[in-house]
Amino acid sequence: MISDTHPKESPEYVRLSLAADMSLGFRRGRFWRDARMTCANLLLAYMEGCKANCAYCGLARERVAGERTFIHVAWPVRSMDSIIERLNSTPVARRSCISMVTHARARADTLTAAKRLIAETPQPVSVLLTPSITNKDYLQALQRAGVDKIGIAIDAATEPLFDRHRGKQARGPHRWKTYWERFREAVEVFGPGRVGSHFIVGLGEREEDLVRCFQRVRELGGENHLFSFFPEAGSALEGLRPPAMDRYRRVQLACHFIDAGLSACEDFTFDPGSGRILDFGVPDSTLQQAIDSGEPFRTRGCKGCDGEVDCNRPYGNSYPGSGVRNYPFKPEARDVEHIRRQLEGKTFENAHRADGKVGKKIVFAVPNMKQYKVDHYSNRGRPNFLAVSVTGRACQLGCDHCRAKLLRNMPATKTPEALWAFALRVSQAGGEGLLVSGGCTREGIVPLAPFAETLGRIKRALALKVAVHSKFVTRPLAEALAGTGLDAVMVDLPAEERIIREVFHLQEMGFQNVEETLDLLEEFHLPAAPHLLLGFGETEADRDGLQTALGIVRGRSLQSLVVVFLMPLPGTPMPVPRPMPYREVDRLFGQVRGMFPDTPVQLGCARPPGKYQLQLERLALKHRFNAIAFPTDETIELAKKRRYEIEFRECCCALAL
Repeated sequence: MISDTHPKESPEYVRLSLAADMSLGFRRGRFWRDARMTCANLLLAYMEGCKANCAYCGLARERVAGERTFIHVAWPVRSMDSIIERLNSTPVARRSCISMVTHARARADTLTAAKRLIAETPQPVSVLLTPSITNKDYLQALQRAGVDKIGIAIDAATEPLFDRHRGKQARGPHRWKTYWERFREAVEVFGPGRVGSHFIVGLGEREEDLVRCFQRVRELGGENHLFSFFPEAGSALEGLRPPAMDRYRRVQLACHFIDAGLSACEDFTFDPGSGRILDFGVPDSTLQQAIDSGEPFRTRGCKGCDGEVDCNRPYGNSYPGSGVRNYPFKPEARDVEHIRRQLEGKTFENAHRADGKVGKKIVFAVPNMKQYKVDHYSNRGRPNFLAVSVTGRACQLGCDHCRAKLLRNMPATKTPEALWAFALRVSQAGGEGLLVSGGCTREGIVPLAPFAETLGRIKRALALKVAVHSKFVTRPLAEALAGTGLDAVMVDLPAEERIIREVFHLQEMGFQNVEETLDLLEEFHLPAAPHLLLGFGETEADRDGLQTALGIVRGRSLQSLVVVFLMPLPGTPMPVPRPMPYREVDRLFGQVRGMFPDTPVQLGCARPPGKYQLQLERLALKHRFNAIAFPTDETIELAKKRRYEIEFRECCCALAL
């Protein structure tokens, strides 16, 4: 019996990854697209922590952080007894893996924990080894105990980078030659195909350096496990950004071809200066087949006897959503299409330069639904992107902040024929697209279903960008819009649940309808562009509601996230703004940018004019929002002063990237 004062340390206790903690039922949680963790990742636990000092690691000895996390999440301490009990009843876990740390007791404690798992649970057991504190005899002891696979995290692709981030320059104990020697010994002890490497893309290496490492691992009889750099707050590399997505996708393909024996390093062609992969050494048909399969972009890890990866590590090196880097499931057709765009450098993630730093680019969205003229730009006289209302001026809800006044300046297209005729005129004039909106029914939706066939026709025949707006979405509406090829579906994301009832007059509705809306958009593969509504008099007491709202959208694949503020209109019950204090906006913008690092975040067109508008735009620049609608001259000058790459786009900000 262990007393309450006994430290919760290994071997009696271990840390369990957050994903495994959820999969084993210790805590409740939701996995994006139901990608539950299929491996129980155990980490040795000691009061003194890890004695190593890897520059990118959350366990680094010198890391400065308010909360001790690893791979961006807390690893709760659980007793081995409770973990073993759950492993014997779980339908999810296919494997257990013990991660060593650099500690004097780690060798003995890893062996003890491994023997318990092997004797008392049905899952096979792997060990992520620390080469610096082990030798070949220890590997043989693990093999005799029944451990079936070994992982070795070499991580850096060259000896100088290894030394800089893990060795002497980092004031750490690890050495490049030791790691490779232990890798070779592990293959000798466990056999070919039973030892996996770990490499991290984005630590300063060239693509060619990684390919040479993949080849070396394969020639030794090992397999390659691949990760993207993901900065850990408080670590020495917290300011380094993940590699550009097109670069990471190329490296994933290279790893796939080498591990599958379809190509070898000498077959590749690299740029002589940058080391970038120019050719994979395979026929184009093989390349296209690999991309279409989605397999190169899945998580690489220890496999089971069925050939499937046992350790899928969902979202271990990126947040869930459109910027996911390793897919923990087989990518669907929509995912493959997105991957192809990433390979072509056509997605937001490519704003990260090859050197790991954030590309300073800002898009100023100036759609022609509003006449805009400042010293730097004017959109007047060009019908490039216009908004229309399918209900004319009619709205059954009469929300307190609008009372249908926003519909007055929108051309009416009340029939599908009228919508087609309007779109045809825009196309013939060389326009870029349309925002199709209107007044809401008492269900809280804009009646777009009768226009769905025409929307699809516009996309197919006129090649215009088309966004639609509806406060919420119902299943019949989602079914009607599915397959139309829309570029964005804008929906409302109130910061507080009371807004739905008190301002929208939807007494029987709440946050569950927001969640159902986003679920439907995801189910029918419609590009969601939720608009976070602020400035309705939020107080400190409303923070819980705001966190709930952000939690509803976090982890989803979004076209964009647009932040808008109440724009007071005369003649409505809310003509006077109750602006959120600047310090609260500053805190919130920082939180939004942190929660959605791989999603385009925009400051939308709705916001109070004057000094408050200018301050909002300054904060959006500060927190690296990706687009700002209708910026002031002062904001444009500030962006130039801060050396942003500036682009004006005459389209809705939800489509600016």
